[in-house]
Amino acid sequence: MNHAINSRTLEEVFISTFHGKLLFDDFLNIEINQEYSKINKGNRVRYSPSVKLKKIHRFINSSILAYFELNKEVVFSYRKGVSIRDAVEKHAKNKFFFQTDVKDFFSSFDVSLIKSLLEKNLDFVPISDIKNYSDLLLDLLVVDGVIPEGFPTSPMLSNACLFDFDNLLDDYCKRNGFFYSRYSDDIIISSNDKIGFSSLENDIQHIFTSSLGDSFILNRKKTKIQSKNKNVKILGFNILPNGVITISNKDKNEIEVMLNFYLSDLSKFDDYVKNKVNLKDKDVENRTFRDIGMSSLSGRIIAINSMDKKYLSKLRRKYGTTLVDMFLRKSVK
Repeated sequence: MNHAINSRTLEEVFISTFHGKLLFDDFLNIEINQEYSKINKGNRVRYSPSVKLKKIHRFINSSILAYFELNKEVVFSYRKGVSIRDAVEKHAKNKFFFQTDVKDFFSSFDVSLIKSLLEKNLDFVPISDIKNYSDLLLDLLVVDGVIPEGFPTSPMLSNACLFDFDNLLDDYCKRNGFFYSRYSDDIIISSNDKIGFSSLENDIQHIFTSSLGDSFILNRKKTKIQSKNKNVKILGFNILPNGVITISNKDKNEIEVMLNFYLSDLSKFDDYVKNKVNLKDKDVENRTFRDIGMSSLSGRIIAINSMDKKYLSKLRRKYGTTLVDMFLRKSVK
């Protein structure tokens, strides 16, 4: 379907978005290689875009990529109004669970995939002259031949690129009585019958290869099958034998210890962060343990807000609504 009839030009959409704070010429003439830095993380490279490039990428997300095809029945990552908990809830009533993910996820999407994606989807974008900018978009979206981890557009691009794969795997699962959901590179399949689970890994790999080529490889080290005879952990949640979804007791204990220390003894709070919280080199650079702890606690409480609202209510009752909501808004001092 072509939505371009009676729609605005890309320049008009750009101007109405930025109101002169960023010029359309800046978009047309951007030197992409000067607008990001690389950060090595083990065997992976993360790309850190400049403020200017972030603004442009967010514009591309909202004005262009938001119109690309997506299987909303199975994809729960990088979508407004949808949380990671929704990806888990789809499986809560089942008995057997298969999980796997993709090695080197973002770097598996090469330039040919993105070029093909643009060709297939630009007709859906309600911008009359959008196809005139396909080469520029390709230059903005791809770095070193792949979609770069760390760019704001890469998550939405990955979802769109996997449209055919998601459809094929969803059809496969429905034929076999399975339930399928995906959150970024995490693939979850569940059923009330374990029959067919032994071939899932090979079948999923075959679907990847047939729909996207051989650059997508499942991570066998992270592939596992669980049953509801005990608590099942999926994407940071526990599914209890009765189907109730909650966060792990370990996570709950750590959050409550930190809240208790923050209220009662800040020196103990600092010591706990120093000795117990998993820190990275960049965390401790020019930051106090107090700052690191408050940031970590804010992040966890924000996650709980989307993961387990009942537990968030419990925290409010136990530690006070004012304190918990300050961490939720990142306004705690």
